[in-house]
Amino acid sequence: MNNIKKYISVLAFTPLLLSSCSESFLDGNNPNQQTNGSFWTNEDNVMNGLVAVYNPIRDHMYGYFGAHNGIFHYSMRADDLYPTRGEEAYLWTIMSFANTPSTKDDSENPWVRLYRGIATANSFLYYAPKVDMDENLKKVMLGEAHFMRGFQYFLLAENYKGAVLRTEPGEIDAVQHPFSSQEDVLNFCIDEFKAAAEVLPVTRPAEENGRITKGAAIAMLGKTYLWLNNYSEAKKQFEIIMTSPYTYDLETKYEDNFQNNTEFNKESIYEIDYAGYGNVSDTWGSQHGTNAFLGNNLANFFGPEFSKGGWYKMQPSANLIKEFVKEVRDAGYDSKFDKRLYATCFFNYADYADVRRDKLFYTGKYDLDGVDKSDKKNEKGEYEPLVDGKDGFSFENMYAASAKKIGTPETMAKWPVINGKPGRFLWKKWSSWWSASGATMYTAAVGARDNNLRVIRFAEVLFLHAEACLQTDDVAGAAKDLARIRKRAGLPEKTTFGSKEETFEELKHQKLLEFAGENLRWYDLIRWYDDNALSAYLIRTKDPGQLPNNFTGKHKYLPIPQSEVEANTALDQRPEWK
Repeated sequence: MNNIKKYISVLAFTPLLLSSCSESFLDGNNPNQQTNGSFWTNEDNVMNGLVAVYNPIRDHMYGYFGAHNGIFHYSMRADDLYPTRGEEAYLWTIMSFANTPSTKDDSENPWVRLYRGIATANSFLYYAPKVDMDENLKKVMLGEAHFMRGFQYFLLAENYKGAVLRTEPGEIDAVQHPFSSQEDVLNFCIDEFKAAAEVLPVTRPAEENGRITKGAAIAMLGKTYLWLNNYSEAKKQFEIIMTSPYTYDLETKYEDNFQNNTEFNKESIYEIDYAGYGNVSDTWGSQHGTNAFLGNNLANFFGPEFSKGGWYKMQPSANLIKEFVKEVRDAGYDSKFDKRLYATCFFNYADYADVRRDKLFYTGKYDLDGVDKSDKKNEKGEYEPLVDGKDGFSFENMYAASAKKIGTPETMAKWPVINGKPGRFLWKKWSSWWSASGATMYTAAVGARDNNLRVIRFAEVLFLHAEACLQTDDVAGAAKDLARIRKRAGLPEKTTFGSKEETFEELKHQKLLEFAGENLRWYDLIRWYDDNALSAYLIRTKDPGQLPNNFTGKHKYLPIPQSEVEANTALDQRPEWK
């Protein structure tokens, strides 16, 4: 069996993706309607059908994790990110809590994109069991489809507080369905992840990288139990994958979770596989077709704006920097601040009397702090210094070039004064800081666009396990998990953090720093705080210019797109959004 990305090129001929849009996407018209008899006939076509199940969520521009319309933009509702002003108007309405059910209710919103994935999974799970092929192989493939369907329903539940549950192709079940509660949807996800975990392998050979494993199913099973407040069962599931035969662990270097030379490492539990296959000029394509480009464009959207840079739509928030610099490392260490800051943000080390030296980025070298000398020696036997703006780019170069995106003193993030110097930071995570082609997607080279997206990391399992421990009064168990996180970050080692409440505050703080910009923070906040407490928290931690005063309880979740409500006679808008 091959790596999923190597099958994408056949999708131009895979009827699972040749779908026509109905009045409501939820009608789920089966893309195989005219070809079921000829398509679902052999093992090769079943494999092609499975690829179609994986593909919608990985769409590099328009999918759920896509750079253009994906969920990373919506994540700027939280307190870890600061949105660049003057970008897409509809995103600003969402980030400033002024959206309505009609905001972005077209074919590019997360609701529609997730249901495209669900529709392909429904078709696969209905038709594939009827194909005469190796039964053991078929079981595994069905487990993968169950996971992908459950995962996308989980994303609907955490974004929309429920979903319309459809489990069969539209031509089999043409009845319109009502909205199901978040609890009902999450319970459905439990069944899906159990079905997946029962048949999926613990490990896969390298040629199957990118395909779901048993560990991913168990991780999502535990996370779903946590959302259902079944903390004892969540803890039980997480502990399964924290011990043998599972070998997940934290990478020694935090930055290895964001580089293309350290993919599918021991911390990665579920990873979307991107690569420089296909036409590199297919910049805005949907990743369907015989020569579709299969790369990842996040660097272009979130990388700093400079001559080889991106569009810089996401910035570090003032609150994130304040939290990062709260705890300074002792003298004698290899950095002044938490190690994770250096992979999360670009900044001028000299400004804050850091022991690290300022160098150049985008040099073709993976050094986290950049490079300042050439690999070649001159006639004197000395390594030639690199030229800023030619051989690479300094923080100062990128900061000056990004000035318009950073904003005016009135509109920019109000980073704290550090070491007597004003805070100045640029977003680094997802920016492919090593790429000699820069962060841009408009290049003849693959450049920054072959970097995988780690969707579930073992670090998240540790945090979720710690939370389950606290909710079951196992404070020592939670402290042990947090100690592992702190140790990797280079922070002073601690074995206890005080009371249950104090340990939970440490958990919240560390999880903010660990997953900044990784689209987890908002979903933690809406679980941890009731409506009034979350309103107060956002007002306290977000810039007033983002209008956190607009937040009310209904903004915890997105409304059902109005176009879907109007097209589905069985579907009512959630009461708070009427």
